[in-house]
Amino acid sequence: MFKLPNEVKESIKNYRSSLEDLLSGKISPARFTGVRVPWGLYSHRGGKVFMSRIRIPAGQVSAEQLKAIAHCARAYGNGITHITTRQDIQIHEVKIEDTIKVIEYLKDFELSPRGGGSNTVRNITGCVFSGICPDEVFDTAGYAIALTEYLLAQDSSFNLPRKFKVAFSGCAKDCAAILVNDVGLLAKIKDGQKGFQVFVGGGMGAESLTGHLLEEFISEAELGYCVSAVKNVYSKQGDRRNKHHNRLRFLIKDNGMDVFKKWYQEELRLLKEAEYINLRNIEPVFPQPCSGDIPTVEDKEFKEFIKYNLIEQKQSGLVIVELRIPRGDLPADRLEKIAALENYFPGLEYRASQNQNLCLCNIRKADTHKLFLRLKDILEDFIYPDSLQDVVCCKGALTCNLGLCNSPALTEELEKLIKDNFIAKSVLKKINIKINGCPNACGQHPLGLISLHGMVRRVGGHPVPFYKLLLGGRKGITQTRLAKDTKLMIPAKNILLFFKDFLDKINSQIDENTDIYSYFDGQAEVLAGEIAQRYAYVPAYSENKDYYIDWGRKEEFSLEGMGPGECGSGVMDMIDTDLSDAKIHLESARKDNYSVQEIKKTLFFSARALLVVRGADPRDEIGALNDFGEKFVRAGLADPKFSQLKEVYVSLSEGSSPKEKEEKFLYAQEYMEHIKEVYKNMDPQFNFPKYAAPVSQPEVKVKVEPLEIKSPVLDLKGVRCPMNYVQAKLYLENIKVGDTVEICLDEGEPIQNVPVSLKNDGQEILGITRTENYYKVLVKKLVDS
Repeated sequence: MFKLPNEVKESIKNYRSSLEDLLSGKISPARFTGVRVPWGLYSHRGGKVFMSRIRIPAGQVSAEQLKAIAHCARAYGNGITHITTRQDIQIHEVKIEDTIKVIEYLKDFELSPRGGGSNTVRNITGCVFSGICPDEVFDTAGYAIALTEYLLAQDSSFNLPRKFKVAFSGCAKDCAAILVNDVGLLAKIKDGQKGFQVFVGGGMGAESLTGHLLEEFISEAELGYCVSAVKNVYSKQGDRRNKHHNRLRFLIKDNGMDVFKKWYQEELRLLKEAEYINLRNIEPVFPQPCSGDIPTVEDKEFKEFIKYNLIEQKQSGLVIVELRIPRGDLPADRLEKIAALENYFPGLEYRASQNQNLCLCNIRKADTHKLFLRLKDILEDFIYPDSLQDVVCCKGALTCNLGLCNSPALTEELEKLIKDNFIAKSVLKKINIKINGCPNACGQHPLGLISLHGMVRRVGGHPVPFYKLLLGGRKGITQTRLAKDTKLMIPAKNILLFFKDFLDKINSQIDENTDIYSYFDGQAEVLAGEIAQRYAYVPAYSENKDYYIDWGRKEEFSLEGMGPGECGSGVMDMIDTDLSDAKIHLESARKDNYSVQEIKKTLFFSARALLVVRGADPRDEIGALNDFGEKFVRAGLADPKFSQLKEVYVSLSEGSSPKEKEEKFLYAQEYMEHIKEVYKNMDPQFNFPKYAAPVSQPEVKVKVEPLEIKSPVLDLKGVRCPMNYVQAKLYLENIKVGDTVEICLDEGEPIQNVPVSLKNDGQEILGITRTENYYKVLVKKLVDS
């Protein structure tokens, strides 16, 4: 099972400290967003409560962990757990002050939401049937777990240009859909050696793409090097500035696969020269085969359970029982009862699936009826997983800031329609449906055979919820195809009518022997167009107001409550927040007769804005002004005219004359605009060009001394991660290649992370010595970073 890295446990104190600053008013909620989202903590629609996304590597979770998640959902959330399409489990409606309680409680069960959001390495997924699937080449789950442990221990995994998704599949059926991940790894054996075929640059969203072949085969020993090299290339070459075009797939699309391979091969060479990567060896433990058959019971529901819920394991006598969890939502008390089943069924293992279901593995065939009866006492509706009835959907406008339509409410109504009309029909086992509340792909609509994503159109001046129809999506190494946009748009309130007719017609044209993919590639789109035309009309508001109300709502449809997406929140958002606050305070100063306090706030927020990318984390106004002078003015990155920034700030007082206040206001205004210009010139890797005064202006005769290294010792004791690494990196920029420096670091996270990160930059670690309270790391500069 997964072991939560000590680096993650150590970093909890940093989150707690920032949360205390938020609750005491020292930092704003907007700035805190850049802290909490990398911890997998997202704002619910409206911003009053939050969601905690708990990562479950490869979907493998123990009974004790399920109980811990259920406890947190009941104690700190709304009592409902939610299984996601990336095998995470979410807790919803958590108060901001309780987020630290969730983090603290879960760490004792080797669980954490760390990296569940923002520009981080996200949950590494795998085939839900790893180790027990008859078709797999070998069990890949242990590799997914070991890689998770390695990457989570690195600071560099939490400040990427955008999210970074990795997935493993054990065979060409590709249950984990590796071709729509940033890195996809397919199990292969070559000359008797285990390894992987590697794909890169896949992904789903507003512009979905399938991955490219990077390596035909790498040995299992090369796994850590390969994925780290791809991650490092992405970190160095990716565009952090453009949120809508900064995924790995766009980097490859813009530069070409040949260029990307050159970057990758060079990064791989540097890694192998500088670092020894040895992932934890996790030996799979396979269940023992057993004898016994499925009991013969004259019970129609049990027979359906056998037909649809049971999957043969490669270990004889054992089966997987997949439980359909409608919309992925499972009350905490029911989750606890499912976890308690381990007391009655020896060897039971739990897996979360990409279909938002829960799988019970290693069930003896002879015990299937006994399990069925217990499940009936726990769950209301769990038959027909992985079928037409098993509709996948995101949380939509129910909780998500980006959600347009209430996709869970529509899904619930669609499930009722299917249950009443299509159970035992040919379409039940052959077709899947995936629904998303917006064009983003949390519900994986690009992979659905029939898919919908929410959109909004205006009719007579009133907003109306609509869905766009996509057809033909599928997964498989040789089959993966993204669903085709049919351009058909259907009013939300007509979706059920459309599906009733569409599925009826399909059912009349297929049988058990029909190749459903060929059918959809052929006539499905024409058929969908004919039926959609019947239901495209939206009556006037005065004629039928129901069309102007979304599913699951009583009030008229609106986009109220929508907000900026937090998925990519991080450093850039912290910068933007400070600059926005500076502008607000500047305008307040203008309106309030050049208020001294408002001018000071303008100077402070302007000064602090860019410090985050230079390794500074000031706790107060004077600290921010001092840090700006050191990191920007004296480093030659900002206009020397602002070298007296702190003096200007200190000289401001309520006793200043109106003329003095106006002058200081204009100074603050000019300073803020200058910071915006410096920010504008920052490159995607957070580097700044040297400041050059505009030619049209008279020369500013201020002598700017170059940054000098006064001592071969860099004392970083007490500096938190990742600021200690950033400061070490900046220090090395100012010494010659071949020079050495002694860096003093605290125990725990700093000594574990900083030397590794500097190695990754190409520097040489000459030695590490321990003193009574800290470590000394001797570093030799080999390259200019």
